Amino acid sequence: MYLEEEKSSPTLLPMYSLAIFFIALGLDAYIWFDQLNNQLFLMINHYHTILPDDVWDKINMIAYTKYMITPTILILATSLFRRDKLINVVVLIGAFFVVFAALKYVVAEARPFVILPHDSFFWINDFEDSVKSAYRSFPSGHTGNIAMLAFAMNYLFFSRSKILQLIMLLLVLVVGVARICTGWHWPVDVITSGLISYVLVKIILSINLSRKKTNHAHY
Repeated sequence: MYLEEEKSSPTLLPMYSLAIFFIALGLDAYIWFDQLNNQLFLMINHYHTILPDDVWDKINMIAYTKYMITPTILILATSLFRRDKLINVVVLIGAFFVVFAALKYVVAEARPFVILPHDSFFWINDFEDSVKSAYRSFPSGHTGNIAMLAFAMNYLFFSRSKILQLIMLLLVLVVGVARICTGWHWPVDVITSGLISYVLVKIILSINLSRKKTNHAHY
């Protein structure tokens, strides 16, 4: 593990991730204001054949919030190697579920399979409740869930390994593409979810909630 040393006073997240954040934010705004959501969805969804259906299913399952796989991994890793940040991680996970559940309820965006003709795109559903979540498209819980894990792991454990940081970012990208390729989310849902998780991680993990005196992470 690449653990933080207290005396090093590290940045909270690497600068390139901040650059990626603003690029994604600009892309998100461009897609939304130019009304390219449907067009981009269909284009990406068309490439679902690059992976077998069961592989897409496995990717979706790993990031499914109801299975609590990623929060469990994050809590266990923090308990073992960064106990000073355990309270922060618990608060982060709680904030994630509250924020995403609230946005899904308030925005109530229809999913692609509600709006588009079923014969116009690929859609797969083996374990999710499509009826209950038909108007819960924004934001993408799967993408936000895996993004929360990735950004938190990069800060807590992988700050000294750009390769591992890149792997975690690629994991977020794969899950985001999976949600579009399997017909569950619009591109804006996916991009915005990653941005929200980035902000949550950046704010909550920067707060010193431990009783021990430790150096604060800097923005």
